[in-house]
Amino acid sequence: MKLNYPEWSYNESNIVSKVASQLYNERAYPTRLSPLILLTDPMRMKDINGSLKRLPQGSTLIYRHFGKAGNQKKAEELRALTLKQRLQFLIGNDPHLALAVNADGVHFSRDPKLIAPYYWRDKKPDWLISMAGIKSGCYERDLTILDGLLVSSVFPSNSPTAGAPIGIEGIKKKTKGFCCPIFAMGGINSKNAHKLIGTGFSGIAGVGFGL
Repeated sequence: MKLNYPEWSYNESNIVSKVASQLYNERAYPTRLSPLILLTDPMRMKDINGSLKRLPQGSTLIYRHFGKAGNQKKAEELRALTLKQRLQFLIGNDPHLALAVNADGVHFSRDPKLIAPYYWRDKKPDWLISMAGIKSGCYERDLTILDGLLVSSVFPSNSPTAGAPIGIEGIKKKTKGFCCPIFAMGGINSKNAHKLIGTGFSGIAGVGFGL
């Protein structure tokens, strides 16, 4: 069962999901990914199931196990829950696990050459494929094969890999000319999400939004 942006049922009272929906409607480039993407983090997210249950229907969950043992059992559990809740489900940087649990696709780590995204786009054309944006330098291949490029950090973030925030204008300048859907990531919450409106971004990604 492949979910390409299923019905969106965001909570009007939640600012982040409301902004995500507006971004999707005003996006610069079409995408099959939903406008709200939650990424798991074993160090910062102690209750994945609880976080998943708070996601609006039609959101995306990216399960990142970072090589942790027992990841297939957890991935199978999350696959079942995401189907029940009608969420898109991607596996972080592990296409073979994605195949094993019938995930909707894969989120790949940074690679200016886009080797894995190109390989798996050819092998699994129906998959949802996203990638983390590189911090510096240029991409050596066309980004249009991606359903989403997750670029960070927009605002100050608690993530140890976020680095210094470059702000909205910084990300817009960095991604100018990228003909693919851009998802803003890093420190986004109910107090600053509104600043993303009108930017052309396709959605919001992060480990936590205060949902």
